[in-house]
Amino acid sequence: MATVRSTHPSPAHLGHPSAVTAPGPRYVVPALVVGAFGVYFGSLTPTIITLSIRIFGVDAEGKTLGLSTVVLIGALVALASIPLFGSLSDRTTSRLGRRTPWLIGGALVALAGLTVIALATNVAAIAAGWALAQLGYSAALAGFVALIPDFVPDHLRARLSGMIGFVTAFAVLAGVTLGSRLADHPVPMMIIPGIAAVVCLAVVAVVIRGADSGVDPATLQPYSFREFASSYWINPIRHADFALNWISRFLFGLAMVGLTTYATYFLVDAAGLSITDAAAEYAHATAVTTPISIVSFLLAGFLSDKLGRRKAFVAVASFLTGGALVYLAVNPHVSGFLLAFVAFTIGQACYLTVDIAIAAAVVPDVRQTAKAMSVYQVAATLPYAVVPLIGAVLLPLTGNNYALLFCILAACAAVAGAAVLFVRSIR
Repeated sequence: MATVRSTHPSPAHLGHPSAVTAPGPRYVVPALVVGAFGVYFGSLTPTIITLSIRIFGVDAEGKTLGLSTVVLIGALVALASIPLFGSLSDRTTSRLGRRTPWLIGGALVALAGLTVIALATNVAAIAAGWALAQLGYSAALAGFVALIPDFVPDHLRARLSGMIGFVTAFAVLAGVTLGSRLADHPVPMMIIPGIAAVVCLAVVAVVIRGADSGVDPATLQPYSFREFASSYWINPIRHADFALNWISRFLFGLAMVGLTTYATYFLVDAAGLSITDAAAEYAHATAVTTPISIVSFLLAGFLSDKLGRRKAFVAVASFLTGGALVYLAVNPHVSGFLLAFVAFTIGQACYLTVDIAIAAAVVPDVRQTAKAMSVYQVAATLPYAVVPLIGAVLLPLTGNNYALLFCILAACAAVAGAAVLFVRSIR
């Protein structure tokens, strides 16, 4: 694909590498919004609903352990690959650019993995397919998240994040609706989101073509093991703001992933619904909260950019999310689920909108934006490894005590809100 070596940028590659020829925000922002829908529709739909449906179909008795195992394996693959792909993207010399090969190639690999899941007849095959899909989405996300600091000015980033949240809400709704309506048709249920990701990321590639120039090979030195190892590391002492935001995103991710991963089984085990009714109820709650999510994403992004403030939005959102989890813990009923999901949705939307803008603002080195944003992305991915471990141990030992699980997750959300208050370089 492309020669990958250690980067020593010339002045033309400092800051935004394509600043001279880059398309303006009026073109890039809509393209990134379209790309976000595709990549999140493709990557979130399985973890939210379709993996649980597929695993239930092949092993209903061992569904909880099976889901935890599959999600954990996928998360470990993502954790190992996202920082590496981000670092390699920064050093890519392809004629297609630094980001495009990872966007399109990753989406195609992910589609292959989803196809394996669709045709699987046992949990092991599902796990293999999800590992492949996660490898592909890791590459695609490494290229995608770097485009924000690459092409979007700071004063537009929270609004862009809000619009990304807007379409992500639709992606979640589309995914849940797709899963609930095609639960008996695994092939279209699994591959439709993957196809959408390929198409949407192709739109991004078309818009940034030419501007997404690859690194000049003359500025490169051979890729060393030290450079490889550094793909996974940003010094938390030298870059404390980056580290604090990373910690906040990780802890908030635990709360967010914990609810979305086990929501379907919570409705089965705690609320007493069948798997079909649980999927339908999840779809109903998602449909109800989608307009609320959209308003929250857009309003939080607009106000944060307008006021020039980030931390207050993230802190309030974290505490609201924690409160929603506590409420759900003490009200394990369908009605309690819907009310808690409303509050959870508002908190999640506000947090994710502003936190992306914070992450882009605390990038330590503008010459290595993909590396920094990929290390940040680890904070968003690591919960997919930690939550299944917690669930696999805690739920069987406590007789599916979701109240205890949700209280632990609520505490994580509260600490996430407190951590970001100590970031100094933003208000």
